[in-house]
Amino acid sequence: MAGAEQDDLEARIRRSIDAYHEAALVYAAVKLGLPEKMGMQSWTAESLVAELGLSPPNVARFLRGLATLGICAEGGDGSFTLTSGGQSLRADSPSRLAKKVQIVVEQYWMPWTNLVGSLQTGKPAFDQVFGINVRDWRRDHGQQGAMFEFYLTAETFDQAGSIIEVLECAGEVKKVADIGGGCGALLAPLLIAFPHLSGVLFDKPDLIEMAKPFLQVFAQFRLPERIELVAGDILSGIPVKADVYLLKGVLQQWDDAEALAILRNCRAAMPDGTRLAIIERLMPERAADDPAAVMLDLHMMTITGGRVRSLAESEALLGQAGLSLSKVNPTQSGLTIIEAVPA
Repeated sequence: MAGAEQDDLEARIRRSIDAYHEAALVYAAVKLGLPEKMGMQSWTAESLVAELGLSPPNVARFLRGLATLGICAEGGDGSFTLTSGGQSLRADSPSRLAKKVQIVVEQYWMPWTNLVGSLQTGKPAFDQVFGINVRDWRRDHGQQGAMFEFYLTAETFDQAGSIIEVLECAGEVKKVADIGGGCGALLAPLLIAFPHLSGVLFDKPDLIEMAKPFLQVFAQFRLPERIELVAGDILSGIPVKADVYLLKGVLQQWDDAEALAILRNCRAAMPDGTRLAIIERLMPERAADDPAAVMLDLHMMTITGGRVRSLAESEALLGQAGLSLSKVNPTQSGLTIIEAVPA
């Protein structure tokens, strides 16, 4: 490797190592409510100390650190103003960056620093750090759990359009079941796009309760009446009848044995003539083909114990579950829809 190329590679690695500084600064700003407090006004460090009850010697240093990230602009008179980047960290910003940094630091940071433990034991680093699996931790930490679900709901809602473009739900399809569908962020836009459809939302009891106010937002489309809410355990059984079953981002959260159990439960629920749509990223043949899928796979390994699978691995699981691969369609959001029918 040429000297300049090696220097560039080392500089990139160095920036990756030093990135913890930046994440910590952003997290501190969000946890202090700094974007909301600063608003569109200019502030001195002293005035923010009085407003937020902070340590006087450190606030100016902190604000200058934010200025290096483009979150604040430093004036010649020693004042600081929130930039448009800083405004994007407000809790009500459509960027969702405030929620993202809190989830990353509070739920992912420590497990990822214990990645070695996951490599040594084969178990999720999250379990080793917190002494409990991530699903139970979020259940026991309601505020952090709700923040994660709201973030995931918004992400799915953003992806829904690209999924609906590809997913065929016209013709004889009358009912769609979203299995492990959270608050209904995919099912809701799907039923809005296809007014003839009814739906079933199946998930854990706490998520079904969270779905109720979410679906009320779409009352004008009669979604509360058109969607049946069913609470249950995806690993124990899926007592749902529909024409199309959706599994969006579900199987990747589980290891092969648990993913197979979920698929078998889907197959047991599926009448003849119905189909299952698995909506996830696919693991590429080479890492460079889809780095995001590779990083998601590592994230599943570290946090949930799941994995991102290749098409061949997905087809093998489907076969073991009594299902046959029928169609594969990529979407513009990077997700792939894998459709299967009873074998």
